[in-house]
Amino acid sequence: MCALSTAHFEGTTPTRYSRRGRIPGSVSLPAQDFLADDGRLLTGPRLSASVDLPDRNTGPVILYCGGGISASLCALALTVVGVDSLVMYDGSLEEWTADPRLSVLTGERQDLAVVVSSEAPPVTASNGTSPLR
Repeated sequence: MCALSTAHFEGTTPTRYSRRGRIPGSVSLPAQDFLADDGRLLTGPRLSASVDLPDRNTGPVILYCGGGISASLCALALTVVGVDSLVMYDGSLEEWTADPRLSVLTGERQDLAVVVSSEAPPVTASNGTSPLR
């Protein structure tokens, strides 16, 4: 799940990363959607309503953003609403887009259903380690 804005997810806005867009297979879950007008985390029913997962505990939810900050906010919000299995890709788009061998998608995602995988995808950082561990 990409915690950046919809414009960053779709690759329609300038970015500081090597390439615009999103990691293939990801869905948009902007961290800003979890914040109230005063900048604080939504609470109670408002927070629960902002998380639309079909089954919250079928497998790990992999979160990323640009470098880990927005994804951390998503992790907090998802934990508060009861999502048990979260994985943070801390290299996020900063690392992903720097590797020309890795695909990046742009444009609107047509299937907006949230898919929670029961297995983390095989991702390897530039140093040969898995950023998903």
